[in-house]
Amino acid sequence: MKFTKMHALGNDFLIVNGVQQHFEPNRDWIREVGDRHRGIGFDQLLHIKSSDESIADFALEIFNSDGELAKQCGNGTLCMARFVHEERLTSKHSIAFKTLGGLVEATLLKAEIEGGMKVKAELGVPTIDPSGVPFVSETTNLDYELNLGLASTPKIRLIPVGMGNPHAVLFKTSACADNLELIANALQTHQRFPDSVNVEFAEILDRSRIQIRVFERGAGETMACGTGACAAVAAARLAGHVDRSVSVNQAGGTALVDWEGPNHPISLTAPASRVFDGEIQLD
Repeated sequence: MKFTKMHALGNDFLIVNGVQQHFEPNRDWIREVGDRHRGIGFDQLLHIKSSDESIADFALEIFNSDGELAKQCGNGTLCMARFVHEERLTSKHSIAFKTLGGLVEATLLKAEIEGGMKVKAELGVPTIDPSGVPFVSETTNLDYELNLGLASTPKIRLIPVGMGNPHAVLFKTSACADNLELIANALQTHQRFPDSVNVEFAEILDRSRIQIRVFERGAGETMACGTGACAAVAAARLAGHVDRSVSVNQAGGTALVDWEGPNHPISLTAPASRVFDGEIQLD
């Protein structure tokens, strides 16, 4: 089977062209190939297929490196837009993808930034409605206090955000605390996040810049996360910390997130980089 390795700000993907070849996703196989020591290694596997819906150009299946299906992937959308265009699967520069988390659209901007093609994706309307995250709560608030039962951090405050996938945003004074992974693991198994959750630790630098670290469900800490960057900006904007356009600094580089506010779609702009093409045995 042919594949392509790509990344956006170090958030890396194995891309399978299911339009031109047959591929049946298998959880055990994905886990083996996703292993960074014994396989190829990636944060997510992206499987592009023909769409049977007129509103979308393609259907996009997303799998975390543990083999579980994911509903949405912002950086993966950026990379997939570049991939389908370069593979001549479409001549469009604005491309719509149907995912489990909803319809997303990416536009190729052509400019080269940070070693990759600049791509902008519109990732839908962020929500803090608990049912849209999902998050278990009888009321809709901006933030909530949760008891984690940890000796080092018994209680935390967070803002749950739905981006087509679930996020929990925590604001902090330093992006280098030692117990972030412990907190993230506790949140990802917390009963109030029935589908688990992607966790963002955000530090406000000024009204146009934030810094985040992201722990993705099924993948662990990643160099960058597109929907995580969007969730962090949405939470920060609702809390009154930032303006409309925000540069989001992550370990892998900087993304630009633009959000007018409630009931409006949020956009992500970052470089999509093609690393190499290869072939691998399926058995």
